[in-house]
Amino acid sequence: MTGNPTFSEDTVAVIVTYNPDTDTIRQTLASLSNQCATVIIDNGSREPLVSSLEVLASESDSVELMCLEKNMGIAYAQNRAINQIIKTRTGIIYTMLLDHDSIPDRAMVSSLEEAFRDQQAHSRVAGTGPALYDPRDKRYLDFHKIRFGLWSKIKPGSPGRENPTVEVDSLNSSGTLLSNRVFTETDGFDSSLFIDHVETDWCFKAKSLGYKLFVTTNTQLIHHMGDDVCYYWLLKKRRMPYRSPARHYYIVRNSLLLQKRSYVPIAWKISNILKLCFTFCYFGCYYRDRTQQRKQIYLGFMDGLKGVSGVSRHQ
Repeated sequence: MTGNPTFSEDTVAVIVTYNPDTDTIRQTLASLSNQCATVIIDNGSREPLVSSLEVLASESDSVELMCLEKNMGIAYAQNRAINQIIKTRTGIIYTMLLDHDSIPDRAMVSSLEEAFRDQQAHSRVAGTGPALYDPRDKRYLDFHKIRFGLWSKIKPGSPGRENPTVEVDSLNSSGTLLSNRVFTETDGFDSSLFIDHVETDWCFKAKSLGYKLFVTTNTQLIHHMGDDVCYYWLLKKRRMPYRSPARHYYIVRNSLLLQKRSYVPIAWKISNILKLCFTFCYFGCYYRDRTQQRKQIYLGFMDGLKGVSGVSRHQ
């Protein structure tokens, strides 16, 4: 989307940081400078990086920095920042969530607000998200929607398509513009999950209350899904995000926690079980760090069965 976006009085962006690359944060703040106010909430980064964030925040009156003493997890940080915005900033309707490695385009806020309001004319809307572009392999990422009882991938495509807004059943946390009212109604994010599947859980809670989620391809977010990109062959060459053993602990554990929740769709649960099996087979048996992968996947599985939550005890 081109043009000079107006500064939004309805939205505040929240960026959760944990030992971030300061050059990327600088690019993100530059993109947001003419779009909306921004709150950076740091999750216990190393001291030199906290000082760098303080310098970046001081360069703009529209940027606020909040610092946590230790890493409390992405859900806790998001809840803390959004609740503070709701409490102290009158008239703010939306929060736009960003990871510290994501860069929005220069009209993303206005595009997401427009999509939200357009869909709100005939639907109860919880959130809207942009097209996600991973520059490492120059591809737009898929979203998901339940079709014929199956958890199916859909490809919103690149910006400029004829029908730019599509309904989905789950949004990626980074880039999502969510309604603060719906955030409050759903009691926010589940901080016990710490990281991974936090947005998945919230989306399903919102949908269980009758809300809908949408992606608009009128705008895009540069986003790195996972620590890296890896490939495998299944009838054709396919891509998937690589995640560290520590991240796979949370993915497996939190998957099992979500399996027990009544508002989580059966279609997702079945797909998730198959995905966990593939994760173990691929990363636990074939990948270069397979010994550590197997260990963390096993620990995540056992803790998930026991209902353990919060920060991992094994790392």
